[in-house]
Amino acid sequence: MSDERGVIGERAVLDLSHLTSADELAAISRISEVGAVVVPERLAGAYAAIPVSEVGVTVFVPDGLKARIHVGPLVVGGDGIGRPDEMLIVVGVLVVTGPVTGELPARISVIGSVYAPRGSEAALGRVSGGGVGTVTYYRRPEGSDGPHVKMLSGQVRLTGAALANQGGDPSDILVAAGQVIITGEVGPVGYSQILIAGQVVAPEAAQAQLESCMEAQGQTVWYRSGDPRIFLDDIELGPDFFRLLDHPISLVVFGDLTIGAGVTTDLIRENVADLVLLGDVLAPAGAVPAIQVLATALMGQIRVADGSHT
Repeated sequence: MSDERGVIGERAVLDLSHLTSADELAAISRISEVGAVVVPERLAGAYAAIPVSEVGVTVFVPDGLKARIHVGPLVVGGDGIGRPDEMLIVVGVLVVTGPVTGELPARISVIGSVYAPRGSEAALGRVSGGGVGTVTYYRRPEGSDGPHVKMLSGQVRLTGAALANQGGDPSDILVAAGQVIITGEVGPVGYSQILIAGQVVAPEAAQAQLESCMEAQGQTVWYRSGDPRIFLDDIELGPDFFRLLDHPISLVVFGDLTIGAGVTTDLIRENVADLVLLGDVLAPAGAVPAIQVLATALMGQIRVADGSHT
């Protein structure tokens, strides 16, 4: 509850599946800033009377089913997804590592991404419902009893050496959810498939090699230089930052970038090969042309220091 009586908010999941009557829902005056709300289907009418704002998705649980809620990545075998009296709700990524042969929940709802082996389409399609996101059916290597799946989530930084999967099997599959940054020289890739749900930033020199085995659900951008400088939050860079660089870099910012006073177009052009900007940019008017030319990916707006937009 927030400071305001009866208001619930600021959470990833609000689980109301245990409620049994409209009177219990009546204690809630408003729901705000919630990623997913889980409600019994029989209380859908009472829930509709509650004012809601900034709610990502509402999942209704049919009568007679018990909600099993998982937040984050969930990796399961095809013979152990759930029981017929359950509804599986995943807020994140669901990865099924083998053919679906065992019992299934009566319903599966995923707010995020689903990865499952080809051949599972009919079984999973029959019980899927109420989810938001994408479903990818990956190929299983021939002659494999089931590839090993390595799961990564959050902000992940991988080197070319990590992609070699030393000590692993060539049939292994890498699944990543979140922001994935690949740095360094990429040699032989030791995974049969790389499946990514989220943002991918990788070297342009390895684009052809990675695209042959990588499938990304989200934004993929390629940086040009062999020396990326990566900032994972908002950052302000002044003239001295650029003057002290002794060779052109790729500038990658996961956040808002502020270019300080005194930074000119020439100063940026001489020291930056390209820019990958996943937020807004605030810059002096004299630096804006360089940003526009060098930005290979710009997810936000460029704002001039006097407050105008470009």
